[in-house]
Amino acid sequence: HYYYLEIDGCSVADPSSELFYGCGRMSSGIEIPEEGVDYYLPQHVPHGEIRTQMYYSDITQAWRKCLVYTPAGYDENNTQKYPVLYLQHGSGEDETGWSNKGKADNILDNLIAQSKALPMIVVIANGNVSSGRGGYSNEAMAAFKQEMTQNIVPFIDKNYRTLADVKN
Repeated sequence: HYYYLEIDGCSVADPSSELFYGCGRMSSGIEIPEEGVDYYLPQHVPHGEIRTQMYYSDITQAWRKCLVYTPAGYDENNTQKYPVLYLQHGSGEDETGWSNKGKADNILDNLIAQSKALPMIVVIANGNVSSGRGGYSNEAMAAFKQEMTQNIVPFIDKNYRTLADVKN
């Protein structure tokens, strides 16, 4: 859950909590675990890795960052190709949401170890490409679609061992 403190009418982050980018700005965060629920916690299973990947965007004319989860064993077997899931954050968040708050790596590690999911590459990109394009308007969404199809997907297919053909 996101929260912030109000001090003399000014919203500030709680210096005693972890900071997250949410609500369109840096916010404090608190996790309230559900009793008996552990699917998102680290377990004694093989662990994948979240990598920070920089790429140049022809859409924004700037360097951008995405996070890429690779499953356990990705670097050891350099011939295996993987399906790719492009996982997006919610409104007012950025590419760090699913890894920092959502614990996507732990969830994926646990699901793969339980054979409930296939080993895969997961790409978490920053969907905020709307600078000067009206927030979450149709024009901004069109810009993000261009970012994804013209920059992110080709970059990931070039630099990771992906199953780029959906028939495979």
